[in-house]
Amino acid sequence: MKKIIYQLLLLFLFPGLLFSQTSFRVMTEELPPFNFTKDGEITGISTEIVQAVFHQVGCSMEQDKIQMYPWTRAYHEVQHTPDTALFSMARTVERENLFKWVGPISDVTIGVIAKKKRGIQISKIEDFKQYRVGSVRDGAPEQLLVKAGVDIEQLNRLAFPEMNIKKLQTDRIDLFAFNVQTSQYLMLTLGIDPEDYETVFSLKKMDLYIGLHKDTNETLVTALQIALDEMKQPGVDGVSEFDRIVRKYLAEK
Repeated sequence: MKKIIYQLLLLFLFPGLLFSQTSFRVMTEELPPFNFTKDGEITGISTEIVQAVFHQVGCSMEQDKIQMYPWTRAYHEVQHTPDTALFSMARTVERENLFKWVGPISDVTIGVIAKKKRGIQISKIEDFKQYRVGSVRDGAPEQLLVKAGVDIEQLNRLAFPEMNIKKLQTDRIDLFAFNVQTSQYLMLTLGIDPEDYETVFSLKKMDLYIGLHKDTNETLVTALQIALDEMKQPGVDGVSEFDRIVRKYLAEK
């Protein structure tokens, strides 16, 4: 009944939107546990949430599925191609006017990771100069480092976080700037013990959003936000659909 009332409200506020023929290319990257590929299917906390809100407003996805791309490619596409969306994207000051936003859909802690046995201590930005620092090209952690004063020429900029984690393991880099939750998850999948690593410098706790091309119809953006907000409302058992999805993946881990 709740969903029916919600759909009727959307039809009243946004006539015709629920049956829109607009097809969005919805993209994401490998960023477990938020979005990742398992048994050939794209899944994860953010993935399920995004699928639900798009379905709720009746907006279809190109090829009827979310598409997985390297971050750099997807980030470029959503800036330059209409009817595209990218999640899970950190909403930063630098990106604020580049996209339309729906969220937050998750949150992450951005930090700089090192091997515990190295005993590396970072207390100020100048300390980075003596170390080899890995980053994901055009990612929010990289942008935060550069904004803080780290020279971009110093960074080991790669397309995939796994590559830098392997470099960190084999001491080809000293530090890796990325979100802590995903780094720990990826280490487990690579057979690396996360307990051997530590966060030596905290950059920021950041909310993750759906970023849509800046020319996306504002009415659609509003409808998607309403759908997400509705997901976060407690059900009859006191648990929201949003929290149910999050808890499922935390239980799996």
